Amino acid sequence: MVGREHNPHQAFGWRPLFIREIRERAESDGLLQATHDLLKRDNVTVTAKGHVSALKNHQGGMLFIGDHSRQFEFVALMYALSQVGRTSMKNIVKFYVEHQVSWALGKVGTAITLPVYPRLLDKDRRNKINFELSSRIIFRRSLQVAKDARRLTNESLAAASKELSLGGSVNIFPCGGIVDSMKKPWRKGVGQIVHQLPKEDRDDVLVIPYHADNINRARLVAAVAARGCGVLGRPQGIDIIFGQPQTAAEIMDGVSRARQDDPRAITDVLRQQYIANFG
Repeated sequence: MVGREHNPHQAFGWRPLFIREIRERAESDGLLQATHDLLKRDNVTVTAKGHVSALKNHQGGMLFIGDHSRQFEFVALMYALSQVGRTSMKNIVKFYVEHQVSWALGKVGTAITLPVYPRLLDKDRRNKINFELSSRIIFRRSLQVAKDARRLTNESLAAASKELSLGGSVNIFPCGGIVDSMKKPWRKGVGQIVHQLPKEDRDDVLVIPYHADNINRARLVAAVAARGCGVLGRPQGIDIIFGQPQTAAEIMDGVSRARQDDPRAITDVLRQQYIANFG
């Protein structure tokens, strides 16, 4: 009996072609480089502007704080970081986003995400009617009671601080949703990450605000799905603008001495920094 021909995609289960491609390339080249190469092939170019030299010259940790109104800002960031020699990046995401990324990319996806658990999705929350209701229904098996949710969130934020101390890159959308960071309230998690950095490491960690322009979600997905071919693959450009970076030590210096142990106070300073760059 003749055996079946081996299909290298079979182990992954069904995935769209572009997902399989980026997964395979990421396993050998790293996700940042794979993202860069596939976007370039698909006629999508990301141009880095603003304080780009800080990214090129800095050898320590980098905390990126971005807007998330167009959903795919992190893709532009990965492209830009690959151009300055960075090979990896951690992303602070909601736990169900981690599930989706892991489904698509397997171990590669798990390695780039640090999941957090919003209070609106606490399993034992009394008022369950809010904008996260659909996620509560879809991901009901992954919900955590408040006590466990806080513990898991704190573990991810601590892991982010450790990654920065070791010279890695971390990306966070401070509002915790697909919204405009200039207009919506910020969560205290970003301040908690900075607060947990050891004092001796804060001079080596840059905090870099960024904003991406010209992202058309439909066109971007269509170009990648069509592999840059035909009318769906016509050239498109995305701009990513990096604001004035500050070290974590400089951020902490901007917080009143009486409130330096308050993540919310640190978050307020970070938000002011963001508005000063893009307001």
